Amino acid sequence: MSRAVEDRVGRKQPAPQVHLRDGNSHEAQRDVTVTRVRHTRRKGLMGLGVALLALGGGVAYVLAEQSSDAVDVIAVANDVPRGHVISEGDLTIASTGPDPALTPVPASRIDEIVGMRAVADLTRGTLLSDIAVTDQLIPGAGETVVGLAVAPGQLPDGLVTPGASVRVFDTPSPGDEPPKATPASIGATVVSIVYDDVTGQNLVNVLVDRSVAGDLVARNATGRIGVALDSSEDGGTS
Repeated sequence: MSRAVEDRVGRKQPAPQVHLRDGNSHEAQRDVTVTRVRHTRRKGLMGLGVALLALGGGVAYVLAEQSSDAVDVIAVANDVPRGHVISEGDLTIASTGPDPALTPVPASRIDEIVGMRAVADLTRGTLLSDIAVTDQLIPGAGETVVGLAVAPGQLPDGLVTPGASVRVFDTPSPGDEPPKATPASIGATVVSIVYDDVTGQNLVNVLVDRSVAGDLVARNATGRIGVALDSSEDGGTS
């Protein structure tokens, strides 16, 4: 077999070369390959950038729409204890979006709120509502505020709010038969209500006539009381 035939049969033929102007075929071919990969990657990054810009524009549009719906309301700038007169320095203006669950006082009424009294303790950073302020001293002449500890299930859940008219009833001990006659009750107005995580009870401050304050304190000490919510149009009954 001649050398020419052996070369064609017994040896692997070299890969075809790409002849470029620089004369270095292998490095040129490698350079072409790398350039193509980078070019493809650059196109992908450009597409991602366009998508992020579009997303950012959409978010900015939503934020702009929300900010355009914001309204100025009154917020509490300093802690104000219950019964204290509210000064101008105790209030500030805040912007909030519309929320059916919130009824903050509009910022336009700030001059009206200054000089009123806090119905309950006002906490810095909270929005101010109408039921949190009054133009009367609490307790007023002939009135007393009594604190109640009411177990869950012994008052309407989520419906008892400051200003509500309620009646406080005597209740039987657990396991006893229901009373045959309607239990005695004392009419009251809710001043404030908070839930105590430690005891699991609702702490309710109520405003009552001074003449019945002692009776209500004694009933609360037994732990056997229940609170009923009356219509605000009735004004509560005793």
